[in-house]
Amino acid sequence: MMEPSMTSGAGERPLPRFFVQWRSEWGDQAADWTPTDYLNQQSSIGPTIAAGWLFNPATVEYRGGVFLAERFSAPNVDEWFERYPNEPSRIESVVNAVVLYDYFVNSDTDPYEDALPGLAADIGACWQGILTLRYPKLAIHVEVADGTDDAEYGPSVTFWTRHDGVAPRI
Repeated sequence: MMEPSMTSGAGERPLPRFFVQWRSEWGDQAADWTPTDYLNQQSSIGPTIAAGWLFNPATVEYRGGVFLAERFSAPNVDEWFERYPNEPSRIESVVNAVVLYDYFVNSDTDPYEDALPGLAADIGACWQGILTLRYPKLAIHVEVADGTDDAEYGPSVTFWTRHDGVAPRI
């Protein structure tokens, strides 16, 4: 009999420090606990439900592009099209760019710094799958940055549709 094979993007990276610390506080009985055990707390239910909007965002189709509804403004996009009329992918990538620090402006992210690049990768994987299913006739490209490049503000995710087969210049 063959053993089942399990693959998970999250399982391929180290557990975040905050989780390892939390688990260690529970003693030996918690040695095999996973991050989903961490979610099994009353205080985690609301934030976990709200995170659904992060992993499965509403989108808007406009002027041949796809945009995050939460970040979309028709006048803003129109202004970008006036400046870069032949670069719709570039416009999408700029409008759709999400830096994770912007979600946590009222929080101390220091205890989670080791986990934020993984969160960005997870969001990117979800966006790729969801956007591909939602827009099967479009070539969606999702880009994740881990925030380690000096030019980056922090871990980020963006996406665009490939109108000409070439990645945008940002």
